[in-house]
Amino acid sequence: VYGSFGESLRYASFQAASILTTTGYATADFALWPGLSKMLLFALMFVGGCAGSTGGGMKVIRIVTVIKQGFNEMRYLIYPRGVFRIHLNGRAVKKDVIYVITGMVSLYIFLLMIVSLVVASAGNSIVTSFTTALVTLGNIGPGFGAVGPTENYAFFPDYVKWFLSVVMMVGRLEIYTVLVLLTPAFWKH
Repeated sequence: VYGSFGESLRYASFQAASILTTTGYATADFALWPGLSKMLLFALMFVGGCAGSTGGGMKVIRIVTVIKQGFNEMRYLIYPRGVFRIHLNGRAVKKDVIYVITGMVSLYIFLLMIVSLVVASAGNSIVTSFTTALVTLGNIGPGFGAVGPTENYAFFPDYVKWFLSVVMMVGRLEIYTVLVLLTPAFWKH
């Protein structure tokens, strides 16, 4: 797509960093890139920032924890009486923390499905619907399809725009924070 390997590497590195850090900048039309490049950018859209950062997405630490727990579950199938622990930075992760992280990732995926359905209800393609859900929940910026790097969200009906605005706030504040705000117990003195 570009004149030299160096130029391609520069554009790819910037786009990967922009998507991973949820900065929202697009300096190239990555919709024209080869399929593998687009798949890598798509995978980075799920990841988002690091723990404690203001970046959106699921966060690196949550994905690493869920992957490690998945491997532990496979080991439990082989050794049903085994005792396996997940270690991050040399320290064991407590089971209740793993449950909270697994719940968060499950809620994130569930919310992605709901948002995708709402966007699809306006007559959009699967690619546009899913990546719109992904980039608004993760506060990423450009997506694929009709919300690609050279496009905008102006074509959506008003109800979808309002819904996506709420989804962006939920993504930025984190799902559990918004759920806590919606509980009656939070508002009691």
